[in-house]
Amino acid sequence: MIDSSPSTPSQPSSGVSRRRLVRAGLSAAPVMAALKSNSVLAGDHTCIRPSSFSSLAAAHMKVSQGRAIKTDYECKSHGYWKNSNSGLATGFKNTKFLSTETGFTTNPGNAYGNLTIQQVLERGGGKDAALARHVAAAFLTATAFNNDSTRVLLTKAQCRSIWNGQGAWSPFAGANWTQQQTLAYFDMIYGPAFL
Repeated sequence: MIDSSPSTPSQPSSGVSRRRLVRAGLSAAPVMAALKSNSVLAGDHTCIRPSSFSSLAAAHMKVSQGRAIKTDYECKSHGYWKNSNSGLATGFKNTKFLSTETGFTTNPGNAYGNLTIQQVLERGGGKDAALARHVAAAFLTATAFNNDSTRVLLTKAQCRSIWNGQGAWSPFAGANWTQQQTLAYFDMIYGPAFL
């Protein structure tokens, strides 16, 4: 039987190392992880890439102490792009959503063939419309920031992959997301009000 009573003088919890906790018989992993983890959403960590998002989702949105997440990505929502043209060529949002310029080809329910990017941003509706709004916003962000993969969450090619696969895509090697997972990602980035 393990004696869980403290065998060392008490110290402030901030000074107790993990090794000391183990020696004291407090080796329950969730307790130790909670002492040295920070919530990813506690700071300005909402602009996270899909690869980081997968790791964080598996860790219940916690980041270990000492680990850094790059947070200066550009992630402008469709709400932002509805009212802004910053960084875009004049009239770019009047481009057809389904066009050679965007590379978007999938037309669920024949609902997107005649819509401009601006009209997609303004469109309400269910999952297809939410996916279209998010992809349009990510595509505009990539366009405005010269498709710089070090600055944008999703590149133009990733946006095409998401839309043309209707949310089913591979965000990084070895991972395949469903539409539900992709929408959950956008939900975490932009909040549930945007779905």
